[in-house]
Amino acid sequence: MTFSSNYTLAALASAAAPGLAVAGVRDGNEVSSSDAALGIRCAVIQDTAGRLYDVVAGEGDKAKRRIRNRVATARTLARAKDPAGLSFAVERVYKYVTGEGDDNPTDGAALIIMQHREGYAKPMELLTLDECSSVGTAIGAVHRMRGTFLVDEAYPAYTTRQIHDQLVAWIERLKHAGHVPAEITSSWARVIATEGLWSFVTCPVHGGFDDGDVLFDGTGVSAIYNWQSMQVNDPARDLAWIFGKLDEPHRNAVMAAYGRMMGSKLDDLIMLRANLWLQMEQVGDFISAIDRADNQKIIQFKAQVEHLAHQLIMMGASATDETAAVAKSDPEHPSTITVGTLLGETGVGDPHRRPVPADSEVRPRVPRVPTMPDVPVANVFNDPTEVVGAATEAATEVLPAQSFTADHTGITGKVTKVSAKVAGGHEASGRPGTGEHPKTSGGNA
Repeated sequence: MTFSSNYTLAALASAAAPGLAVAGVRDGNEVSSSDAALGIRCAVIQDTAGRLYDVVAGEGDKAKRRIRNRVATARTLARAKDPAGLSFAVERVYKYVTGEGDDNPTDGAALIIMQHREGYAKPMELLTLDECSSVGTAIGAVHRMRGTFLVDEAYPAYTTRQIHDQLVAWIERLKHAGHVPAEITSSWARVIATEGLWSFVTCPVHGGFDDGDVLFDGTGVSAIYNWQSMQVNDPARDLAWIFGKLDEPHRNAVMAAYGRMMGSKLDDLIMLRANLWLQMEQVGDFISAIDRADNQKIIQFKAQVEHLAHQLIMMGASATDETAAVAKSDPEHPSTITVGTLLGETGVGDPHRRPVPADSEVRPRVPRVPTMPDVPVANVFNDPTEVVGAATEAATEVLPAQSFTADHTGITGKVTKVSAKVAGGHEASGRPGTGEHPKTSGGNA
């Protein structure tokens, strides 16, 4: 089946929920690039009473898996107490059809009907300064949540030590594999050894922002979608995208608002780690392309990796000269990059620390949002064919008064939680601190 028009999605929604009288349909206001790449479509339908719903549908194993994980994480957020206090909305699922089986009403397509949220989505690189500020505030609110609900639901949860150890092990494996220039791995090793870099506490993270994940309503963020990669991890993971998408003034707007939200909980070196995660995402794409023997992607990502190595060489030479000058002028104050110096704020941090040049950040040739891979199915379901059951929904799903009059209990099956234990490291084909399973690893990471 191809979703050639919004009318097709409206027809599928009517088939999935016969009691829903669809009176109109229009384009959806949120389709992430990750969804679009998998052929997932979104539309907004209106019933005869004027109520609006979002309809998301896709077919194919990858699209169905993404939709299934989206439903699972939406229900996890609905069960938790902390997300209820957020000033913006998260996904609320009313109806989910797996698209599996011979008698499914959607002709093999996975489909969800969700509560509609007013707002507009736009490419992250086109955000205004006010929108950047609202995003920084929203990310700060996410990071201030307690992570116990994710641990209770068996989502990946990492400590600072585990992340550090995995990065060290991953860099060593990359060195031995020989695919990545030594300038990159050596630079990473030096950054990881920076004093104070690991003086932070892990927290709940969204997992990486993409175009379409954030909705705006003119006054701020109205909703954040696509929580499939949520976990307890380094908060810098949610900020890595600002180096690939935003220029310096807009990055400053994000970080200033984020800093106001975090207060004393903000660690000075979070932006240094965020830039590190962006670089590792680029190299991770290259390694994944080699594993898949995708020649086109290998050529594309190899050029990016070589460009990254060249930038690091140039930055290293410049930093060496500047560091020597600072050390000569005042040897008692070593140079350390902090949030204040990266933002170029005057009067913030040690006055003897050198500022980082505005154009020194390493960014890909094509701006992109670095995201963590989808949460592995094993972290949510024991069997990839199993789905959230009616018994679970009856206990956890609360439908508003304007919901359907028809069946809304969902599909049958059961959830089997699997403990997400963290291993010490990854093979070179995996990515550190993400919950992704490297091909040669024997367990969860």
